[in-house]
Amino acid sequence: MWPLRLLKGAIVLLTVCVLLAGAGYAYLRHQLGKIDRLSIPGLDESGDVMNVLLVGSDSRENVTGDLAETTGKGQVSGQRSDTMMVLHVDPNQSKAAIFSIPRDLYLPISGTDYSDRVNTAFSLAGAPGLIATIEEALGFPINHYVEIDFTGFRDIVNAVGGVKVYFPSPVRDEVSGLYVDDPGCVSLNGDAGLAFVRSRNYQTLEAGEWQTDPTADLGRIQRQQDFIRRMLRKAVSSGLSNPITLNRLVGIGVRDVKLDDQMSTGDIVRLARRFKSLDADTVDMLTFPTEPADIGGASVLLLKEEEAQPYIDRLNGIGPPDDAAAGASRPSDIRVRVLNGYGADGVATEASVDLTTVGFNVADRGDADSYNYSATVIRHAPGAEAKADVLNQFVDGGAVIEEDSSLRTVDVTLVLGSDYTGIVTQSSNGTDTTDTTAPAADPDPSSPAKGAAPGPSC
Repeated sequence: MWPLRLLKGAIVLLTVCVLLAGAGYAYLRHQLGKIDRLSIPGLDESGDVMNVLLVGSDSRENVTGDLAETTGKGQVSGQRSDTMMVLHVDPNQSKAAIFSIPRDLYLPISGTDYSDRVNTAFSLAGAPGLIATIEEALGFPINHYVEIDFTGFRDIVNAVGGVKVYFPSPVRDEVSGLYVDDPGCVSLNGDAGLAFVRSRNYQTLEAGEWQTDPTADLGRIQRQQDFIRRMLRKAVSSGLSNPITLNRLVGIGVRDVKLDDQMSTGDIVRLARRFKSLDADTVDMLTFPTEPADIGGASVLLLKEEEAQPYIDRLNGIGPPDDAAAGASRPSDIRVRVLNGYGADGVATEASVDLTTVGFNVADRGDADSYNYSATVIRHAPGAEAKADVLNQFVDGGAVIEEDSSLRTVDVTLVLGSDYTGIVTQSSNGTDTTDTTAPAADPDPSSPAKGAAPGPSC
């Protein structure tokens, strides 16, 4: 089962909204008439904010050719949803946002007397059951619903000429077929993009050894969010300026999207105008904060209610017009790249796990440009000084903080030097409660690293 379906829901929805609106209202109405509609009673359309639940189906019904073989058509029947996102637009805020709901989030299932993983609600009662579970358990309204399978994803990536993704180190997934040998800014075509976002066995080459991503679904969500941002940017820049690309994207989107029957032309125009005026890099990509637990022998995620409350407030349209300043104080709003700068075996992978545990959004990890870093360094994008300061509070002993104008799609980069001793978990008053220990450096820390040299990341 793939996380891809949700990813494509976001990509196709945003692409279709932006591009159809750009093509003109009459054309929009014509194309909307071709989209499959789902009857979902009880959707809440009150208020100024709009929350669109984006859900993917892993149905193989429509796949053909090589994609059918790759996805296991004939071996997997029915449909499931592993991942969900909520697209949030509020006219009183300067940023739109996409909130990821982990599939393993343990919630009371609407219409039953028990709790389970949230994706169980979709399997039991489809879209209505899932929407009711989210609204009742998390406490915010769902205004509209979008569902999609993965048949159009490869075509969308190819239609916009590929999507560039930054890899600080070589990566692979021998199950999904992802192989990136040379780090840096790499353009992924449809097949490679598909392999990237469906990766469940993601590995990075660090200090000469392949390290498996230990963050599981949370790591995949972070990669999906990064791809969404890049895909949105590429779709907008390519589609609006190229009629051929626009028509291809519209055709793909109309073919593969299902909408609720209450989403009007005006709703889509509203979304389109909102995203047409936004820089893709300013769309907040957030994940509900969770902690792992074992319930009845099953590994699940429990919501961190106190940390999640600002997200729920935002989805309800509550809070200041722009909460960016408040968000800077929350680790979950900070995207971090972790690089091994002194050659210890797997130190960047271990630091990524520790940072994820305390709530940071770890975008990627790998080797730095060399293993000669004696001091740990935090590099931040312009305007992200506060986020660098927050990260620095969790680095045992602190780090050197520098501005790096080349950073893209991440807020900060943590380069681990030979003085690195671990990540600390701190209480709200700054008292250390847990201390992790960093691995010792290898015997030859001066050896060259495999990572990409510093420079603009795409």
